[in-house]
Amino acid sequence: MAKERYWRKDGSRFSPEWIDTMFEIRVHGRGGQGAVTLVTWVAQAGYAVDKHVQAFPFFGAERRGAPVKAYVRIDDKPIDLRSQIYHPDLLLVMSHELAGLALEEGIAPGGRLLVNAERELAENMAERFSRDTYFLDATGIALDLGLEYDGMPMVNIPLFGALVSQAQVAPLEVLLRLVSEIARHGQYEAYESAARRGFEGVERAVAKEMVK
Repeated sequence: MAKERYWRKDGSRFSPEWIDTMFEIRVHGRGGQGAVTLVTWVAQAGYAVDKHVQAFPFFGAERRGAPVKAYVRIDDKPIDLRSQIYHPDLLLVMSHELAGLALEEGIAPGGRLLVNAERELAENMAERFSRDTYFLDATGIALDLGLEYDGMPMVNIPLFGALVSQAQVAPLEVLLRLVSEIARHGQYEAYESAARRGFEGVERAVAKEMVK
């Protein structure tokens, strides 16, 4: 049975004591976007605050641009599960055209959809899927800060901040400490800014028919 999750009006998550505390994230991206590296970073953030973590990828065709899935589990207790994540509490779509497929693969009741997208696109997706859609323009942030690798925007850096915030993995200071360790020489300020903007910048688009 899928786990229930509860969200306060301010957007923060809470779990009554009788509910399993494990938080599961599934990431859908494309080869070259850094999805596997991203879940590794998120696991490191959890480990840094003494949580039990598990991160692993699932590859289809291993080529640039091919769909890639990656998973993270975070818990206060040891994690015994070794399966893929079928009903994540947080579903991240790094490449917006994968959103429909990602939702078809499953999401927990009350789970959050987070998309790398600009506002207008996110609002269209919220209406199309008839569900709240959380969004961050990670591509725009990366390009604005000159963060590119092999010609592709490094969207995983702002999305690292977004996942740590949305899943309440660790506080901002832990995130920034980890960013300082992974930043390329001479680019720390850009990495820090990207991660901070991701941590603080997630917004919500609500489908028109859901607005009362």
